[in-house]
Amino acid sequence: MKYINGLYAKKKHERAPDFVICSGSINKAKMQETLNEMEGEWLNFQFLTPYSPDEKYPDRLTVKTDDYKKDEPKQVASAPVDVEEDIPF
Repeated sequence: MKYINGLYAKKKHERAPDFVICSGSINKAKMQETLNEMEGEWLNFQFLTPYSPDEKYPDRLTVKTDDYKKDEPKQVASAPVDVEEDIPF
């Protein structure tokens, strides 16, 4: 799991309107440093509930990079099947 240094998120405040999902903040210096270290044009990320919440900051969310890439389709060579022999009746 890779965290994004400089990007922070918190759970929705109890008095926030329904259209608010969470709140966030960016430390510009840390975020710029993080972006400069990364490759590629896009940075995808996810907001997650922490595995072990900090009692001091119960509203804090985890922000991690989402570097999932679809697997390339695998080409499987299959032998020709004789349909008549495979039918059980």
